[in-house]
Amino acid sequence: MRAAAIDGYGGSDRLVVRELPDPGPPGPGQVLVRTRAVSVNPIDWKIRRGSLRLVMPAQFPLVLGYDVAGEVVETGPEVTRFQPGDTVFGGVDLRRQGGSYADLVLARDGALALKPAALSFEEAAALPLAGLTALQALRDKGELAAGEKALVNGASGGVGHLAVQVAFALGAHVTAVTSRRNLAFVQELGAHEVIDYEEEDFASRDDAWDVIFDAVANHSYPDCEPALARDGGIYVATLGSPRLIVSIGLTTLGGLLGQRKRARLVVNKFKGEDLDLLAHLAAQGRLRPEIEEVFPLEEIRAAHEASESGHVRGKIVVRMG
Repeated sequence: MRAAAIDGYGGSDRLVVRELPDPGPPGPGQVLVRTRAVSVNPIDWKIRRGSLRLVMPAQFPLVLGYDVAGEVVETGPEVTRFQPGDTVFGGVDLRRQGGSYADLVLARDGALALKPAALSFEEAAALPLAGLTALQALRDKGELAAGEKALVNGASGGVGHLAVQVAFALGAHVTAVTSRRNLAFVQELGAHEVIDYEEEDFASRDDAWDVIFDAVANHSYPDCEPALARDGGIYVATLGSPRLIVSIGLTTLGGLLGQRKRARLVVNKFKGEDLDLLAHLAAQGRLRPEIEEVFPLEEIRAAHEASESGHVRGKIVVRMG
């Protein structure tokens, strides 16, 4: 099968498209998927660079990629949710079964869902990791409820643009923080209010939000604490750091003493039921990934470079042919 793999850490030139052995047959609870499209997430090029080598040491050659959309080829024992021919989307376990930048991938049945007809393979591939991060950050970590005020920082990015739509679907009043060129874009997604970060720092506003979701992790909890609602505002970040861990510990301890404000970290989990919810929202027209550009697998290096630029609106997707 064709796959994009690396033989060592480094720049995008480390990515090479070549022939690798097909995965073995699916085991218990596994599904073999023929890949039609994948998306590029920041974690992909952070692994490639070696930035995560201490927590996720690689064994080379390594096929990168987490998101996948394609067709079921074969199911293993104990799989009842899918059958050959089903179109699915979801995530793979890169460290156990290898990444998704390949013609064939193995995935847990619990990490997949049926692809909604309303989405193309490219759109479905853009949804899993970023969409689940947005959903789990707002609903689970942020405990966002209808009628509450939510702020999404980095609202036009891969996770952020989906978070705006998820927050709107949950019934929140949504404030979106982005650059000037993306203000109209995030309003079209459902933002009730927009803030141009080049003109104003949201954290210094005389305002308060029930949930602040920092999808780009460029504001710390101490930065945002004054802008959290006094009766229990929650700050949620996507990137762990020593400073955030301290803030989580201090606010957890403070909760025992009556403090209501909290700091939390979201770590994406591929859950079939959450993917089903994203698919349901997409089928209703309430959630749609924005795709900046689609690359063929042969241009995987350019796809990584585009993602690394830091100025992508929505997602970068790779078509598998």
